Amino acid sequence: MLDRDQVLTQAPAALNQENQAWEVKVEGNSLVARWKWMDAKFFAVKEVNNEVKDYKFTVTLDEKGKYKEKDNTEEKKTSVSMKDGKLSFGTSSSSFSGKTTQKSFSIGVGQDNQSGEVGLLKHKFDTSAVKKPIRAYLEECGWKKAGLFG
Repeated sequence: MLDRDQVLTQAPAALNQENQAWEVKVEGNSLVARWKWMDAKFFAVKEVNNEVKDYKFTVTLDEKGKYKEKDNTEEKKTSVSMKDGKLSFGTSSSSFSGKTTQKSFSIGVGQDNQSGEVGLLKHKFDTSAVKKPIRAYLEECGWKKAGLFG
């Protein structure tokens, strides 16, 4: 089994790939994977929505070869719309912290805020795309997921 410092030091090189949408960084005794899986403006006939959706998966390693997991999601939306000749503005946000499994696919006409690309936008999200490689890496290193009580 690799010790905690070795696991943390080697994780970014082992887990980060140029073609993946998420990135792993080390923060203290944790591996933190972040994925801004949606950052776009969507256009409709009488409405424009700007949406940003983030996912963070944190794996904290203890000194005994075990780890704990935590998921965080954040969503922010701003919109401008025209209804009955009146212009209106709106904002909303939500967040979650705990354990989750999510899959999502969305499609719309708009502009990707990161690339500047305009046209038909597709956004795909699956928490297992982040969790599986991190868990496999930890298993290869000899680490085990902590049970419910430790």
